[in-house]
Amino acid sequence: MKDNAMETPVKRFLTLALTALLGCIAQTALAENADRPVADTADTTEVLDTSFVSTRAAEKQISGLMSGNLSLDMSKLSTLPKFFGTNDIMKTLQLMPGIQTSGELDSGIYIRGGDAGHSAIMLDGATVYNPAHLMGFFSIFNSDHLKSSTLYKSDIPAKYGGRLGGVVDISVKDELLDRVEGDVNVGLLSSQATLGIPIGKKSAMYLSGRASYFNYMLSGIARVMNGAAAPDYFFQDWNITWAFRPDERNSVRINGYYGGDRMAFSQRTYQADAGLRWHNAAASVTWDSKTGEKTDMEHSLHFSMFDNHVQIAQGGASFGLPSSIMDAGYRGTLEFLLPLGKMKAGWDYVYHHTEVQHPATDNLYGFSAGNPPAPYHTHEFGAYADWSVNFAAAFTLNAGLRYSGCVQSGLHGTTPFYGGPEPRLSLSYEISPTMRMQAAYALQRQYMGQVSVSGMGLPTDFWVPASARIRPQSAHSTSLGFFHSFGNGMFEYGIEAYYKRLSGLLEFDGALFDMINMAYNVEDHLMSGTGNNYGIELMFKKNYGKVSGWLSYTLGRAERSFPGIMDGKTFPSKHDRRHNLSLAVTWNPHRRWDLSAVFIYASGTAFTMPTALYMVGENMIHEYGPHNGARMPDYHRLDLSATYLLHTGRRFKGSLNLSVYNAYARENPLYLDVKVYYDKETENISLSLIGQSLYSILPS
Repeated sequence: MKDNAMETPVKRFLTLALTALLGCIAQTALAENADRPVADTADTTEVLDTSFVSTRAAEKQISGLMSGNLSLDMSKLSTLPKFFGTNDIMKTLQLMPGIQTSGELDSGIYIRGGDAGHSAIMLDGATVYNPAHLMGFFSIFNSDHLKSSTLYKSDIPAKYGGRLGGVVDISVKDELLDRVEGDVNVGLLSSQATLGIPIGKKSAMYLSGRASYFNYMLSGIARVMNGAAAPDYFFQDWNITWAFRPDERNSVRINGYYGGDRMAFSQRTYQADAGLRWHNAAASVTWDSKTGEKTDMEHSLHFSMFDNHVQIAQGGASFGLPSSIMDAGYRGTLEFLLPLGKMKAGWDYVYHHTEVQHPATDNLYGFSAGNPPAPYHTHEFGAYADWSVNFAAAFTLNAGLRYSGCVQSGLHGTTPFYGGPEPRLSLSYEISPTMRMQAAYALQRQYMGQVSVSGMGLPTDFWVPASARIRPQSAHSTSLGFFHSFGNGMFEYGIEAYYKRLSGLLEFDGALFDMINMAYNVEDHLMSGTGNNYGIELMFKKNYGKVSGWLSYTLGRAERSFPGIMDGKTFPSKHDRRHNLSLAVTWNPHRRWDLSAVFIYASGTAFTMPTALYMVGENMIHEYGPHNGARMPDYHRLDLSATYLLHTGRRFKGSLNLSVYNAYARENPLYLDVKVYYDKETENISLSLIGQSLYSILPS
């Protein structure tokens, strides 16, 4: 069926869904609307002679829709839908328009059709290369340790570089405290705790930890592993933040994170043992200084590390695939007012130490290769400036320019210099105080590419820098949006169209068995191609009241073209999902109760369908259809959450939560298993695809 044939039923569905949602909340809205102030700011004050009239608007849990980007305040997310008993920031972001719904065992964040490696995840200025634990059920972030998060999809500030897609900028708690504060969350799958400690009057320290006991809950997975014992799986997360304010003009913040995953299982049939482990680390030191009445300065040192290792052993032989990346860098920014507008300028530098995925074999078919290839040493830098100005009463112009580049040194030799300008431009028109339009354009460059081996966003994917044979990636991005707020700020909706033209994309040729060869070179197995991402995003939001929530929908395409695949013909990206719909509703029937529900629907991802097989001698030969020409079954699930407030004392609060993940037990296939049937009478061989799911329903 063609796209234009789908648009009419989709449009009808959205119209019905919006009408139903408005109908459900109409009575509540009318009752509350009269008491709700117009302003979205936290405090407004008017001076009338000697009298002061103050009002305080209810603060939004998710704000920024009117600007085309979204901000989440972690202190106000307690009433939002919970995932396994906690407010997971990455799970909440995946419910936003333009963020593709990921399937099971896919922990990637896909923004506007881009690959997972095109998204920048920043924790207090440091890059996080793998933001999720196995199966994507948990992110690595302890929400109680976080302050806020901002999602940039369009109008991305020039200080963010090195990625083709959007940016998720996460900040940590840094408030000074009067007394010790703490949060503890105990669940069936994991537990976490956060402790805030005042240190004198000018500093405070925050400590957080989380650990899982997931391995006790994995017995149900053994049924899809062909007789294997249930895997042993464990993860942990540790955070520390020290905030120091020596005076009103200066603040210093030191933040650190470390987390790791370990998974091991045995296959009795083949007497094989396998293991998968990976680690994340991020650290930053930030100094903010107000050097004048109209000048602000920020300096930041940051460090990031990600490594993973797959290990398979059978008898006296073993095979491993290690890889790692480590960053160390600096970013400096100066913000000041001009006679006309505001300027923010700065520069940054990052050193990347990259060990690409390589074979580590011991007595495997007579091969032993323990010496890894020489690491890549990449130096990436950028200088940037953003200018923002209001003119002609209703127009706002944001003009940015970033110049970036990279060079490489070391045993791989000196590569050609890659770099160039990255202009950013955004123009918004305020039709009325509650209605605006915005158009944006950006040219983005990316010098570190992520290579997907598994196709499911597993931590086996690895990073590789631009080199003499691998050119950087680039993208031209445009967007046009319309945003409207009504009902005194109670309701908001936005419609935004986007188009992105990508070049220099990387694709792995799938020759995993060639890794056994001691002469294996990963650059021999990478293809370079182009892509197009385009679509329309819609979001409707009710901000206040006993019933609140949002409906988001994205109609999008992600197309790719590689000279070595289908003779350069266009095909869907493996993460292409035509339709993505998310509905999140929260209901507070009583001051002690928070009830919420999340429904997700997404089109199936693309894969290459086997169409036939035949025997040549004793060898079985497969034939395949068009590359990514088939679709997995559609993905959908319903999550339910109920929280009861046990105690509301001044110094202590307690609550009990029951969450049900996939409430109606939809068995969304993790993969399709190819079954071969042989008819002895006709001597015909036929193929059948059977979906294999990971679970049916998960309570916590």
